Amino acid sequence: MSELTRNLKTRCVGRYLIDIPADALASGGATVQGVKIESAMMSRDAYLQEVASRKVELRETKSVDPYPFIYEDEEIDGPNTHYFIYRGNVSDGPANRVFEAYKWESGYRFKLGIEGVDFLHPDQTDKIYIQELPVKNDVPEKKRLVFDLVKRLRWRADDEIPSEPGLCFLGAFLYGKAGNSEDAWAQFVLNGNRDVSIGMESNSGVREPNTLLQRGDEIDRDLNTVGGKTVRKGTVALQGMNAEEWLFSGKTDLGVHGSQFTLEANSMTSNARAPLLTLDLSTGSLNAFMQDRIKVASVSESEAIALWDVVSRTLRPRPNGF
Repeated sequence: MSELTRNLKTRCVGRYLIDIPADALASGGATVQGVKIESAMMSRDAYLQEVASRKVELRETKSVDPYPFIYEDEEIDGPNTHYFIYRGNVSDGPANRVFEAYKWESGYRFKLGIEGVDFLHPDQTDKIYIQELPVKNDVPEKKRLVFDLVKRLRWRADDEIPSEPGLCFLGAFLYGKAGNSEDAWAQFVLNGNRDVSIGMESNSGVREPNTLLQRGDEIDRDLNTVGGKTVRKGTVALQGMNAEEWLFSGKTDLGVHGSQFTLEANSMTSNARAPLLTLDLSTGSLNAFMQDRIKVASVSESEAIALWDVVSRTLRPRPNGF
């Protein structure tokens, strides 16, 4: 056992579990049924100030046409939840709608966003192409969707492993059965090795035309272009699923020699109960917590492989997660 894998902690990402070095720094988010969900640590006072400032900003914005810029500005369920519906940009057409919702809980602010259309207010149905649209106003539907997500969304401690069905992402848990349009992602950066990151994504809305290994010719061409080389590739048997991996090394975006390891599962069969899973490990590269130039990667290729071989094999479905 290496120092990098001596102390691991189980983390929940999407509807899956993975063991990550305990001191890793985390970032992440989710998109559910087209609604982008972001989370950030924030005091309640800061949250209330953010919403108040946003309210002033939107109310003071004027459209370039005679129609309103902001359409709705209300609480959803008390002062810790709020939403806006507005045009987007001042030059956007009068049918454009942007939904922006906020929720604060236990030191975290959640922000949700999605776009919609309303060709009935003002009425534009005299135009032939609008007459042919199956849905001319999706505002009520999108509003119900956003409200439902806000009500099902709750704060989750970093090390909490929920026992009920739902989706995990940074600081959050979205209760509910698995759906066909869920995308949750996380990036973990080793605190003592800031150029080393482990990324994971679970996406039930994407199905690839081929598997990772079937993309071999394309990957080999890319490696030849950048002077990289394959370290290892093959199939991997994980708990409850089969996967494929491709490990390679070469020059990174920082111009140093580093490693890039990738694993995929459910590539061509992705669905609500078995989404496309991708796991990546990068060394000597930029990430959410490391933007500085470096002269050399902080871990060797053999150390990266040892870390990968331990962490990647712990990827598994969360019990009762679906």
